[in-house]
This record gives sequence, structure tokens and C-alpha cells, in this order.
Amino acid sequence: MCEQVSQWCNYQSIVFNLKQHPVYPCFAILTAFNPRSIVISDSQNNLRHQRLISELRAVTQQLLPIICSDPNGQWQEQGVMIGLPLDVAKNYAAQWGQNAIYWVEGDSLFLVPVLLQGYEIQRLGDWRGFFYT
Repeated sequence: MCEQVSQWCNYQSIVFNLKQHPVYPCFAILTAFNPRSIVISDSQNNLRHQRLISELRAVTQQLLPIICSDPNGQWQEQGVMIGLPLDVAKNYAAQWGQNAIYWVEGDSLFLVPVLLQGYEIQRLGDWRGFFYT
């Protein structure tokens, strides 16, 4: 558990709603919502999400929708699970102003810093413990 309240700690308290589990051996969870964790309007977030989807579909069809939320469901945002190498996924996240992304490899969920400085990749636990369908 986190010893201090911070964005990094908030990112560790996450659940995912998905309709289908990806078949990729490893994948990233990307979003374009609320760049640099600055809350913007729903319409701006939805437009950014659609643009992200269009950009990613030009590269690969290996993407599936996902909803990211806090455990209480008070905050949630749309995202995508995408089978890309971690470095490529981090580049997309940086382009869309994201402080961090989630990375799944094997059965493990990792929190990966992108724009946040001074943090290292952190294993959060067994991937299946973070989602519901």
C-alpha cells in the first residue's frame, strides 16, 4: 500500500471492465482521457478517444475496448487493450499526454511510468485480480 497520497498511488488502485480477454501474450492498456491527469470535458475525452482508436487501427487491428475505473466506480474512462511492444505503447501514451500506462505480461499487471519522472515500473499483481466482465 502507498505511504503517501499521490497520482502514482491513485494509479495503483484500478479495476478494468472488459468484454473479452485479449489473446496476445502481452499488451498495453492505453487511454487518451484527461491528459497529464488534468480533467477535461466528456466531449473532449470522447473525441480524443476516437482519434486514438483511429490512429491505432492504422497500425494494428489487435485492439479491444476496456473501461478503466477506480474500485468504487466513481471515476472511469475508456481505453483500449492493444498488442504492441512496450516501447511503442509508451510512445503512443506520451503522444497522448499520459503519465503512465498499464502493461500486462503473462499473468502480471504492471504500472509503467511514461511522463511521470522518478518512478519505476511496478508490478501490481495478478492481472485477473483487477478485472471483471
